[in-house]
Amino acid sequence: MTATATDSGLNRNGLTLTRRGRLVLLGLPAALLAAAVLAAAFFLTSTLMNQAQANTVGDTGVEAETVTVSEGETLWSIASAADSGSNTQELIGQIAELNGLESSELEPGQVLHIPVD
Repeated sequence: MTATATDSGLNRNGLTLTRRGRLVLLGLPAALLAAAVLAAAFFLTSTLMNQAQANTVGDTGVEAETVTVSEGETLWSIASAADSGSNTQELIGQIAELNGLESSELEPGQVLHIPVD
């Protein structure tokens, strides 16, 4: 018995694929593409939901007055002069957080928001 081209899986056009081979060749990339599309849709949806939640949040509930820093003023002097029922050290922390201060250094003319009760 001699081996022919059809016995070895080859035909005139090259390689003959079995049913399983066609499934792997066509089905696997299609499944990966579908998974990528679903993952992208999930991340896009979660991003849009986070933006929607961020936009629907109302006022934070912090009432503040503005103070312009004068020459020689410190956070301690501003916090102790504020009409607040809280401890001066706690108020300094609140002022720093509210204004995004990274240090206690203040510049004359700088505008600070001071939380009020």
